[in-house]
Amino acid sequence: MNKRVLTRASGDPDSLVELLSARLGVDARQAKAWITAGSVYVGGKRIAAPCAVAIGDKLTVFIAAPAAPTSVPTIIHQDDWMAVLDKPPGMASQAEVRQRSAALDAFALRTFGPDARMLHRLDKEASGLVLFALVPRALAPLQAALESGAIDRRYVALVDGELRGEGTIRLRIARHPEDRRLRAALPENAPAGEVASSHYRSLAHATWKGRHLSALELTLETGRTHQLRVHLSAHGHPIVGDNAYRGPAFQRLCLHAHALEVPHPRDGDRLRLSAPLPESFATLVPGLTRPFT
Repeated sequence: MNKRVLTRASGDPDSLVELLSARLGVDARQAKAWITAGSVYVGGKRIAAPCAVAIGDKLTVFIAAPAAPTSVPTIIHQDDWMAVLDKPPGMASQAEVRQRSAALDAFALRTFGPDARMLHRLDKEASGLVLFALVPRALAPLQAALESGAIDRRYVALVDGELRGEGTIRLRIARHPEDRRLRAALPENAPAGEVASSHYRSLAHATWKGRHLSALELTLETGRTHQLRVHLSAHGHPIVGDNAYRGPAFQRLCLHAHALEVPHPRDGDRLRLSAPLPESFATLVPGLTRPFT
């Protein structure tokens, strides 16, 4: 947890959101997320909503450190054709300019050799199963299976609020109008954006810090950037730890790719694999201890 202390000067904006944005170099969405999470104090008093700040007021902001990988990826499966890794949270799936050697794809190249190719990605803040082709002859059949929907990927997410039963969220996904790094949900019949469908099934419920939480199993019909995060937030149930999409503050994004079923590129036989849930998930939702089917 990082602590930032600043004082409003005469040239600063009087809006708390604008002041945080200007002095800490973040967008308004992030500034509002800190305020909503109770991470901002003005004059020693915690602020729960955007407000005006007087000249000379002292501001204290507690900023959660970004999630960092606490371990190397775990090899869940490896054979002569393919491998599946369990990616820790905080590790980028693909090489970033400043941390090329720390990314999952770089780890795979070091571990499996120069022909290793990643078939799909997970957000840096998420964790769970990622599929790799290890030899050139495996790449085309795995890509075809992914594009046709023959690969079944299942996720577990902890979300804000009480969501029971099962259902489908069909909202188009478009780039966010204010922040090009983010995505926004649009109505299903909107002319802009891309078609996106997400299915959810309720697994367990709990109360945490006075708020209801729901554990969901999720599957995708489409694979848009940030799809599950955007859909759940637009549905009124943002993922715990998702600062970008108004989720309750937590030490990590509570989204985990827990199961994968794939036709083996050698012979088409179905291979079912799973990764254990992060310990923090069961801590927040104690009922989330049974195996998944």
